[in-house]
Amino acid sequence: MRSFGLLGPLDVVLDGQRVHVPAGKRRVVLAALLMRAGQVVGVDELAELAGGSRNALQTTVGRLREALPGIVLTRPGGYLLDVQPDEVDVHRFGTLPPRAALELWRGRPFADIGSDALERDHAPALTEKYLAVLEARIEADLRDGAHELLVPELRSLTRAHPTRERMWAQLIVALHRCDRQTEALQAYDDIRGRLAEELGLDPGKDLQKAHQQVLTADNRPRARNDLPGDIADFAGRGEHLDEIIAAVPSGCVAITAIDGMAGIGKTTLAVRAAHRLAGRFPDAQLFVDLHSYTEGVEPRTPSDALLALLTALGVPAQDIPDGLDARSARWRAEMAHRKALVVLDNAGSASQVRPLLPGTGLVLVTSRRRLVDLDAAHTISLDVLSEEDSLTLLASIAGRQVGDSAREIVRLCGHLPLAVRIVGARWRTRPAWSAQDLVRRLSSHRLTELAAGERSVAGAFSLSYQQLTADQQRLFRLLGLHTGEDWDAHLAAAVIDSTRATAERLLEELLDAHLVQQKENGRYRFHDLLADHAKALVRPEERDGAIVRVLDHYLHGAEASARRIAPSRPELDSAVTRRPADPPVFATPFEALAWQEAERLNLRAAVYLAAYEGHYHHAWQLPHQFAHYLLLHGAGKERVEVLSVALAAARHLGDLKARAEALRGLGTVYMEENDDKADTNLHEALDLMRQIGDLRGEASVMGLLGMTARRRGEFDTSLDYFERGIVLMRRANAPTGVASALHHIGINHAQQGQPDEAISYMRQAVELFAAHGDVRSTAMTLHNIAHVHFDRFEDEECLAHADRSLVAYRESADRRGEALAFADYAYWHYEMGHHGTAAEMARESSRLCRAYLNLPDDRTVLASMEDVRDHVGQMALLVVLSLDAQLSGRLTEALGHLRRCLVLVQGRSWWSHDRVLGQLSAVHLALGDTTAALRYAHEAVAVAEKSPQPRAIAFARETLARASAPARPA
Repeated sequence: MRSFGLLGPLDVVLDGQRVHVPAGKRRVVLAALLMRAGQVVGVDELAELAGGSRNALQTTVGRLREALPGIVLTRPGGYLLDVQPDEVDVHRFGTLPPRAALELWRGRPFADIGSDALERDHAPALTEKYLAVLEARIEADLRDGAHELLVPELRSLTRAHPTRERMWAQLIVALHRCDRQTEALQAYDDIRGRLAEELGLDPGKDLQKAHQQVLTADNRPRARNDLPGDIADFAGRGEHLDEIIAAVPSGCVAITAIDGMAGIGKTTLAVRAAHRLAGRFPDAQLFVDLHSYTEGVEPRTPSDALLALLTALGVPAQDIPDGLDARSARWRAEMAHRKALVVLDNAGSASQVRPLLPGTGLVLVTSRRRLVDLDAAHTISLDVLSEEDSLTLLASIAGRQVGDSAREIVRLCGHLPLAVRIVGARWRTRPAWSAQDLVRRLSSHRLTELAAGERSVAGAFSLSYQQLTADQQRLFRLLGLHTGEDWDAHLAAAVIDSTRATAERLLEELLDAHLVQQKENGRYRFHDLLADHAKALVRPEERDGAIVRVLDHYLHGAEASARRIAPSRPELDSAVTRRPADPPVFATPFEALAWQEAERLNLRAAVYLAAYEGHYHHAWQLPHQFAHYLLLHGAGKERVEVLSVALAAARHLGDLKARAEALRGLGTVYMEENDDKADTNLHEALDLMRQIGDLRGEASVMGLLGMTARRRGEFDTSLDYFERGIVLMRRANAPTGVASALHHIGINHAQQGQPDEAISYMRQAVELFAAHGDVRSTAMTLHNIAHVHFDRFEDEECLAHADRSLVAYRESADRRGEALAFADYAYWHYEMGHHGTAAEMARESSRLCRAYLNLPDDRTVLASMEDVRDHVGQMALLVVLSLDAQLSGRLTEALGHLRRCLVLVQGRSWWSHDRVLGQLSAVHLALGDTTAALRYAHEAVAVAEKSPQPRAIAFARETLARASAPARPA
């Protein structure tokens, strides 16, 4: 027999014998390990708790092992105590019935451990659990008629816990049942005054109900009003209140069901509406708490609720039938001749509510579950408050003005009314606290801080969790380990290792219970506070496996979608440890890109989760697999961030292949941004590829080095890299790699004014790409062939290849590539003199930019491109916006776009600088500013003549000629 006790002085029993653990560091380390029984606790964390160095910790652990042989195990990164949670009183406490649990409580937790940190972090929560269990035991004693015996105990408890409302309510009830009404009323006055003075709160429902029992014992009013008091600090919900009032018909029963997550304000809204409607239902306003989510109280049966309702209407006890059907019939008969409203609060199911529905009047039902099988005339599902309503509520409760600094407070409260109320109440009693103080406290221990008196957000959530089935609870807990924005049923299936259908059913059940949210079909998410609560519930033994399943899900999905998006990319030896049971399947590139777009933030979060948890193979392969999607979206900044994590993970592993791939990826981004770090990263990647004998990897890096050399104008060096790359690609049997090198050799020739050679190489590349199904590379190569024909004044060939490239871009699902192509083709039509077509293409390009970024307007698109460092996208969009404005006569607008573009384009694009200068000249000329028009035209000619592009030179000279022509007579 083994047991370990922390709920009081340290108590260790091994093989039925008590074991003495000497005071000092050994007790601190043992207590820390017991709090996470069966889980690895890090060396640094234990050393900090014990107040010593890592070496000192080793000594302490060694001495602890002498007292507890075979129990303290060494694990990578820390130590693990080989005990089961049910052998530790801290963990057993919450699993036992109240009386049995209380037997485990021997005094103040960690009484003789000697650790301020452990007491600070754990003792308050353990004490709160103890008090809740104690209240549950007292409630059971009250039900058993032990009120006389309870009065002395409750007197003592209320002195020890002077703001604990439920204990005061129990004292009031016990006094009342002892026919000590005066003392009961005095007790109510005492706690009401204390709550107002110390916390700025009104009595809660339990206290109000107990008070009402005393008041109505001997003097029941003829027109019964059981409604709790309306609150003065009601905030928001005006639209919902109007809905309830407008939905009340006459002559029949009107049912409004109000549902929402714990703490959302359902009862507050129902009571406010009932008070507003009381005048229309003058005969009775009844309130019954069905206790479906009340700590330590069994849910009220329909029969018991009907007994309370009939008694409230004055029906003598001897006239109330015993059977449920008979009571329900008597209830409907009593209500038939009354204009009355009933609030059925805290309902758990439609079956609990149905027998309580009268034939006429108004019924307001509140529930944490969607009562989908209740025939309700009107249903309202409450969401959190708006930011402004949250600030109004906070200011009202706190009794002070709140400014912009309080916005972070209500955000950390998740805009949940209960959380805002608790924070406001605490702030009111702590006038020295600033908004920054509250933000700091909420940021470090949010759920712990969201408690005041007997009210807590975590407690409210726990009651909802306890109503779930075991399968629902497991899914809820494990989803707390997901660090992304949202998830779908595939992820849920992976985290519990089930099928998608099973996971979807459980998710819909959690949705009905308001424990998850759904902002769009098929996508689920947590409220922020529920996410914290779910994570806190995860059991040590299930944590690591669930995290690996999350990472396997995202890596498997990233690999499968990347294969569909870019089929010619070489595959890696996957780090997936176990294929998910029911993964997503991608039939087309569109489906693959749609998945990566939907999961973009989750994939990024998975990278950081993998790195943080030490799953370094996942941490480098995830960025590798979805960096191509980021490339298609021009997200250079994000690529640098995730690939930097990949590089760190690769170095941690000592994996040369992983390092080479991460360096190649980073080199590619730096090259696109004209950053000197490109060469450093690429040369290091090249050396590594050679060390590991990766011919295709070596050739790929050579191609990138060829591109960087070309950007510097070193065409001979560039050509050498590409030609050597072709040799290696052929040895590696990588035809699409050969095609890529041929394409870039063609670009070299084009930039050197050798169009025939350029077209020849590019056509070879197109044939190879098309033969091996690389549609996106085909599109880009056709795009560049069209550009060469454009520069040779071969407009028919140019437009034919442009059309073919657009078809290929669409087939490959590369919407950004299509948008950039439309931008180019719009400008070409402008130079060709097809101004109508140019304007249409310009507008289509900007529409595609808005579509692929899913943003509402061009301004936000440009801001997004700036944020992710997509400078090519910015330039293209500014050009088409300027073309559309210029050709539509909005010249000042066009000028603004062109000035922004000029800043971006210098030094970045080999064909665009002269375009922008030429457009600036044309716009200034149209505005009558010939001086500026001439200046920009001369600059356009100077830039164009530095390139071997005859059409660019010719168009720049035409622009100069127009700017130099004499002004027409007025």
